[in-house]
Amino acid sequence: MKKHLFLISFFIVSNLTAQTVSYFGLFPTIDHSADLSKKFSYNVYLFAATKPYVSTVNNVTDPARMMYMYAEAGISYNITKHLTGTASYVYERQNPFDSFYRNEHRLFQQLTLKIPVGKFEIKNRLRFDERFIEDRATGQYNFNHRLRYLLGFKIPFNKDRMYIFGYSEAFFNTTPNATSIFNENWSAAQIGFKLNKWSSLETGLLYVGWVRGTQQEWLNQFYLQLTWVTHFDFKKKDSNN
Repeated sequence: MKKHLFLISFFIVSNLTAQTVSYFGLFPTIDHSADLSKKFSYNVYLFAATKPYVSTVNNVTDPARMMYMYAEAGISYNITKHLTGTASYVYERQNPFDSFYRNEHRLFQQLTLKIPVGKFEIKNRLRFDERFIEDRATGQYNFNHRLRYLLGFKIPFNKDRMYIFGYSEAFFNTTPNATSIFNENWSAAQIGFKLNKWSSLETGLLYVGWVRGTQQEWLNQFYLQLTWVTHFDFKKKDSNN
């Protein structure tokens, strides 16, 4: 258990380089996926990040608000037993209910490698984002892109009825003349509870850090995340069984 606590601490503490502004909030999430065949599956991922309190930043009152909404739908292909390729579409809206909202349409392609070590699982994920970000002043969508790398772990316990997991994901701008190369980080340490063979509840801490402006200041966001996870199996059963 000490080893497990060390891993969780690493994924959180390594990212608490808090500078500038920090927010605290709630992060309800739905994570749904299903196997369509031995090779193909789909996924739907939804969340909303909310700051449920009034704060003052640089002598300016910042009301309680939803900071962003996110919807993702993708198709995955099992290249090998442990390696999966995925292509997805994402719609994201920042400050969705404010006059200064911003829309973003995104495509991404990723490779996910899960390495089992006994019951311990190590997850590596490499993702490339193509982003179409709305410019509210012109009504046009600017195109840029970035590379993301995620390293995570998962450890089941209590006869596999529960599990702990964590991850840290770094975001790197690949667009020419970007103001910063490393500009975003997501990290989490959480616990999952299996409700039945097809659903789980996960909860814990989520850290989201963004670089702000040209001064390389960080907006640090600390969330309590609650995720409902479902996974169905629609594969046709072997007729010989």
